[in-house]
Amino acid sequence: MSEGRLPLLALRGLITRFHTMDGIVNAVDGMDFDLYEGETVGLVGESGCGKSVTALSILQLLRCPPAEIGGRILFHDKNLLDLGQEGIRKI
Repeated sequence: MSEGRLPLLALRGLITRFHTMDGIVNAVDGMDFDLYEGETVGLVGESGCGKSVTALSILQLLRCPPAEIGGRILFHDKNLLDLGQEGIRKI
């Protein structure tokens, strides 16, 4: 955490689940990170570990249902999950 500054983007307990015919798939399970102005963050991992789903969750580009997004996605201290797609477009 950068002392005295709010993060530009903060994920708190991000959870993304997909409801399938075979049950619930937890694609992202409790992700946390902070991104401050001027920083670059890279998500790395094996194929299928949730990198793309994380990005799509932040941008709310997953169809609900079958996707369920939880936790908090804070942009300038505003929870993007409370804004919906129209609110995100205004940003």
